[in-house]
Amino acid sequence: MPQPVSETPLRDGVRPLSAAEITAVSAGRRLYSADAIGPDATVNTILCHTALLQPRELHALDQIGDRSFGICARAGVLYQQALDLLSELSER
Repeated sequence: MPQPVSETPLRDGVRPLSAAEITAVSAGRRLYSADAIGPDATVNTILCHTALLQPRELHALDQIGDRSFGICARAGVLYQQALDLLSELSER
């Protein structure tokens, strides 16, 4: 069962990511970089690839639940795409 994430806002309704959320972001980046998921992967697409998750990523999935894990992993895909684009721009 997912454990509640701290609801204490730092300011303007913003709170730091939990360790499980950060792990999910990293999982999305890893799956995208390994071409396991494409650039248009959705939350549901990502969750279809749970067999490719590492043990710590599976633990994070258990902690925060499917939807939160998928959203964070999708954010990781977008983050990695941005890094790839910036890398290409700096090479020019």
